[in-house]
Amino acid sequence: MSTTFKKMAFRAAVASGVAMIGVGAYAAQGSSATANASATIVNPIAITKTSDLVFGKLAVGAVGGNVAISTANVVAISGAGTTVSQPVGNAGNPAAAVFGVTGEAGFTYAITLPSDGAVTISDGASHTMAVNGFVSNPGTTGTLSGAGTDSLKVGATLVVGNNQVPGTYTGTFNVTVSYN
Repeated sequence: MSTTFKKMAFRAAVASGVAMIGVGAYAAQGSSATANASATIVNPIAITKTSDLVFGKLAVGAVGGNVAISTANVVAISGAGTTVSQPVGNAGNPAAAVFGVTGEAGFTYAITLPSDGAVTISDGASHTMAVNGFVSNPGTTGTLSGAGTDSLKVGATLVVGNNQVPGTYTGTFNVTVSYN
């Protein structure tokens, strides 16, 4: 090999090494930052029953019907040819159910009511009636006050059968609330 070639090869190797050192130095440069992590625990949402849903006292003849109780405690009886009535002065204090909702002030919450066909009431024997068409006030979403409270009213429709057997009919239903 010629001396010239050796010198050129040496210079190329040195230049390549210097270039690699520069790349390594550049790749080693970096930057970092620090962030904080935090969490705030809020009051859990809760619901408690204040009063029950009461359809009142009903007289039933040969043709059943529907007895709806609104969230404003208004009773409406419907159905073609129905013979269902509420005797005047003896109606049994019809009223919507009332629930107290508590949680974090200012938060909104979703309301889940029973679906049609999910609730029946019974006289303790084999006689039942369906409770359908649940409604609430507030509707599907409520807002907790500055004190973290709200009142939730729930009405529904009782399906009274033809010649419904006399007796006291009872049952339960669930209302669920959850933060939005």
